[in-house]
Amino acid sequence: MEKIKVSLLTKKNLWKVAAAAAFLGMVVMAGLVITGRTNRGVEAIPAGPAAPAATPGQGIILFQSRVDELWQIFSLDLANGSRTRLSRSQADDYYPSASPDGSWIVFESTRTGSAAVWRMRADGSAAELLMGGDGEFHVPCWDSSAAAVLYNSTQAGGEQIFILELDTRRERQLTDSFWKSILPAVSPDGSTIAFSRNKLGWDVYRMNRDGTGVKALTSKGGNCRPDWSPDGKRIAFVSDVADGRGDVWTMDADGRNKMLVTRGDDSYDYNPAWSPDGRWIVYETTKGSKRGPWSLAVIPANGGTPALLTPPGADDRYPDWAPGKGVQ
Repeated sequence: MEKIKVSLLTKKNLWKVAAAAAFLGMVVMAGLVITGRTNRGVEAIPAGPAAPAATPGQGIILFQSRVDELWQIFSLDLANGSRTRLSRSQADDYYPSASPDGSWIVFESTRTGSAAVWRMRADGSAAELLMGGDGEFHVPCWDSSAAAVLYNSTQAGGEQIFILELDTRRERQLTDSFWKSILPAVSPDGSTIAFSRNKLGWDVYRMNRDGTGVKALTSKGGNCRPDWSPDGKRIAFVSDVADGRGDVWTMDADGRNKMLVTRGDDSYDYNPAWSPDGRWIVYETTKGSKRGPWSLAVIPANGGTPALLTPPGADDRYPDWAPGKGVQ
């Protein structure tokens, strides 16, 4: 009888040891997820504490929304929630980008039959073709001085980044690589361009404004779509290293101190854009499949609880936060 008691006690202790080991393993795995430590070359500092869902009190967000099977450009006024249609073409209008003073919008459109760069005033009037012709011209953005527009184009073979000076209409090629280079974003001081390059996988790079000094800011692939904070100290970008789908992250301008901002293994979170005061990030999100429909969401730049901005039934993508009065 005594042997039986000892045997039962031993099994009980073994069960406790196994349970403790399993719990310790869960803690370790949780720590890996929270800090973003992976074998993909991205290591994150912890995001800020969760905050209640909130939205800025004011500001204008540009975006594209699907209308009758076409993409058209809209604005959203955060002060009152009103959505205003800005483009009314019989073609797809994509990727709106507000000029630094907020008076113009540059965008991609198929109005000429192929992808080209256009601009219009902030109210949607005075639409004008800026660059088109041989090849395709995609995802334009403004230089920080508003004197030039950048975009990626297939005109030189492959896809590379170009800049167009608006006063002279002189175009220059900034990247000339075997690797595809797209999605440029200019730093607030105009000295540096962040962009995405597919070199055995998508990663975020930076270069000088003249195309020299190219440097990788991420590694191992799954990283793209950079956007500069208003003070030029941080870059928001998209990475799939946390959940294999896509989340919004931020990092220092030199690629250090990467931080996971959005969380949720069942969602795809893409195309971040900073608020003018640097306190918020707007982005697009969808669950289940990248086929959409997509919704716009806003989240504190240090992480927290996101708030959806898109009404039910809409399909909204590629937000850009227009400059203006500070948000609340």
